[in-house]
Amino acid sequence: MLTIDLSGTWKFKAAGTKGALPSGPRTRRWMTGQVPGTVHTDLMANKVIPDPFRRTNENDVQWVDKQQWVYRREFTVPASFLAEKAVQLFCGGLDTYALIMINGRRAGVTSNMFVEHRLNVKRLLKEGKNTIEILFDSPVTRSKALEAKHGPLRVALEPHRVYVRKAQYSFSWDWGPKLTTSGIWRAIALQAYSGGRLARPFARVVSLNRREAVVELTAEIERAGDTHLSMRVTVAGEGLFIEDVMHLRGNRGRCRIRIPDPKLWWPNGMGDQPMYKAIFSLVRDGEDVDDVAVPFAIRTVELIQERDREGKSFVISVNGVKTFCKGADWIPCDSFIPRIADATYETLLGMAKEAHMNMIRVWGGGIYEQDVFYNTCDRLGLMVWQDFMFACGEYPDQPWFLRQVAEEAAEVVTRLRNHPSIVVWCGNNECEWLFCTENPDKTPDEMTGAAIFRDILPSACKALDGTRIYWRSSPFGGGFPNDESNGTHHQWSVWSAWKDYREYEKDTARFVAEFGFQAPADIRTFAEVMLPGDLRVQSPVMEHHNKQVEGPERLYRFQAAHHQVGGDLDEFIYKGQLVQAEALKCAVEHWRRRKFNTAGSLFWQLNDCWPVSSWAVVDSALRPKAGFYYAKKFFAPVLISIAPPLREIWLTNDTMEAVRGRVVVTLRSFDGRIVWKRETASLIPANKSVRALLLPARSFEEVDPARHYLLARLTVKGRTIAENRQLMAEPKHCRFGTPEVQAMIREVREGEYTLTLRSSAFVKNLRLEVKNAAVLFSDNYCDIDAGEPKTLRCTTRLNLSDLRRRLTMRWLTSPERP
Repeated sequence: MLTIDLSGTWKFKAAGTKGALPSGPRTRRWMTGQVPGTVHTDLMANKVIPDPFRRTNENDVQWVDKQQWVYRREFTVPASFLAEKAVQLFCGGLDTYALIMINGRRAGVTSNMFVEHRLNVKRLLKEGKNTIEILFDSPVTRSKALEAKHGPLRVALEPHRVYVRKAQYSFSWDWGPKLTTSGIWRAIALQAYSGGRLARPFARVVSLNRREAVVELTAEIERAGDTHLSMRVTVAGEGLFIEDVMHLRGNRGRCRIRIPDPKLWWPNGMGDQPMYKAIFSLVRDGEDVDDVAVPFAIRTVELIQERDREGKSFVISVNGVKTFCKGADWIPCDSFIPRIADATYETLLGMAKEAHMNMIRVWGGGIYEQDVFYNTCDRLGLMVWQDFMFACGEYPDQPWFLRQVAEEAAEVVTRLRNHPSIVVWCGNNECEWLFCTENPDKTPDEMTGAAIFRDILPSACKALDGTRIYWRSSPFGGGFPNDESNGTHHQWSVWSAWKDYREYEKDTARFVAEFGFQAPADIRTFAEVMLPGDLRVQSPVMEHHNKQVEGPERLYRFQAAHHQVGGDLDEFIYKGQLVQAEALKCAVEHWRRRKFNTAGSLFWQLNDCWPVSSWAVVDSALRPKAGFYYAKKFFAPVLISIAPPLREIWLTNDTMEAVRGRVVVTLRSFDGRIVWKRETASLIPANKSVRALLLPARSFEEVDPARHYLLARLTVKGRTIAENRQLMAEPKHCRFGTPEVQAMIREVREGEYTLTLRSSAFVKNLRLEVKNAAVLFSDNYCDIDAGEPKTLRCTTRLNLSDLRRRLTMRWLTSPERP
């Protein structure tokens, strides 16, 4: 196949505009743009609009999405290219309503951001210089016109958004700005070939036992001419090389191969992630004319739903083993997707693995993610719960829309089905829940657009995949869609309905796919987009960077419940992040104690798309909040936790082997005195949660809760493998001591150091920071017991002297000891 890459530098300008534009006449002149890209980023690069992330500039760029924009470039086509039988324009992603013209003649139109487009354009091309223009219509104008024509639907936020197949969050969300983009957002190229082209390859595991796996391999041919074609497939893996000829039936090739001693793909924490590769080759007259390589893995996925005393279970089983799903929800990591670097995906997903997560839920208001996302999840063992891109509303049921959805579903499933990381296809986010909440006398099937999620999507998943679970929505189950007794559950009475996080411990849901608590981003992240005068808790700019209705008020309400509210912005952020971290800890430990009565805990959310106070535990500048460091502990493979009211000690084991050790519980004063100690031997079976110790009620008699805390440890052969601490009073009422904290820093190798921390008294939530430098800590916002050293690692480009000089520490103090 011959290729002419059309990515790179284009020209663009406003088109079809009547009257004055806010930016003046400049937008009607050709400017330089980059493909892949968006009109917003191109306008920023040309200094036509300010950075919408800065201050309140978002408000000043709302005119952009009301305009038409045209992109144009010239390219050269050699005669040899046109000599091929077929020439196609491949568009990896056009956002969204696009009219494509080549040499002044119409090549095609598009109306779906999420799918690839292939247009036969040989008749439009000529040898030598050619011109392509793509006119993008306003997605806002078009979607509002469709809403006016077909009628408004019950939709959260911007109601017209559901009429356009475009990333829904770009119309604004309760954590993101309103930046409704247009542009060529994925790769674009001309492709020419003779004979044929391979399409839709699939490696499907049809049976599996310990001795062998049977894998069915299929691919399709898009023919160009009447040439005789054949297909060959090669499967390679560790110590494996199998070659076979595929049987052709029309334009589809198929064969089955047997893989002896199959190496299974496991979720993170349960085993390794070995990958195989299938190489499909299209052969004409003994020569390969097209090759497609498809990585795949061997694993099985099932959903276990069994009736019990609480209702019906919801347990995902991988390779026949029940799996407690630990992880977070994922949103696009920038409002302007084309500028997201592969390294950003690697960093965020690497942090998820580091925090012992095994599942990421791709939320239905964003995008079907880039290939690098799924490839990285495959490699890291991060299961993917993949929503289809529908969120928080009814969707049209007109025939034209349903046909568009069916085409989208077919392409999405075909594109992504080879990734072993994807274990669940999910129809949408919260559509049925919101509909039934507003219409308690109606069923989900009475929702406009119900056929999409009841019929169209599951049919596509079954016909084109059939190797993983389809679930209609999240949340969804029998009866009311958000019932705790069955199906999936979103817990938003806590936080959004103003309830505090101890309410999590009353929730007995079977699989919690969303819950969360807000916290501000790092102060440095805000400082990068604000002026010094904006860096106040209640400045208009700071409040603009919290998109939830009454979001800033909630930050105050919940901080006040647990802490003396921070005075300056840095203290407010520090304590706000601690509240979020403790809330997530409270919830996850509760649901992990219930394993497998509850079988999944995915918090909202891992990441952000801009600098904001939100539910993310890693902000848009990739700076982790306290919640991230807490997640590394509450998602640990072996967990010791303290259940209310401080008497029950639980052990949770997510590993595939039993753990035998000793539980040691001490009641300690903040000045380091051990009031009492309880100890017992314990055996935690593999993949189980057990209560290990019940403390007598008299253990806490005559103990001042404001001056003591509980420490629980699990030791194996004298080594601590899990520990947990619990204050006996809210931090705002505690009477902490006045510790003297020492940090001994030792260089291990260039750029890597160990920090050994010691304190004369108990230290709660020690935060380590290094001024004006990027430093990665293995732990942070951590507790230090009096007289006991704590060692952690850090990575930085600073030398030892600079690291010592710039290191700063803060921790919680009593009100009278600021």
